[in-house]
Amino acid sequence: MKKILLFTLVALLATFFIDRAYSERNQAQLQKQLINEIENMKEKETNEYVVVDFNKLFDFKWDQVYVFGPESTVKDVNEKLGFKWMEAKSKGIEQDNNMNFIVFVENHQVTQYVKIPTTYGDIIPKTAVANQS
Repeated sequence: MKKILLFTLVALLATFFIDRAYSERNQAQLQKQLINEIENMKEKETNEYVVVDFNKLFDFKWDQVYVFGPESTVKDVNEKLGFKWMEAKSKGIEQDNNMNFIVFVENHQVTQYVKIPTTYGDIIPKTAVANQS
């Protein structure tokens, strides 16, 4: 019985660490993809801003996108999302003072997130730009 319990515990821990490593690697890949797109668009555009189409850039599903600036708190994030993102603090909300967070949500769950340094500028969702007239 103890051997089964020990094996189960080891399997669960291994799964946790593998999932965490995959998640961090995936986030880094998404960040690199977005930064490359921003830099490529800046070279082509003469405007002060660039428009990035997340639907074309990323191949995962989401139904809403939220942008959180470096001053955002976990409380702010959870209120805006409308649910509690359990990993918000561990992902760097409130800790990364030079990062913007782009959070992708599907069915009231965070499916992906991307951290972008503030050196790449302000990130404004297209609907917010359209509503600024």
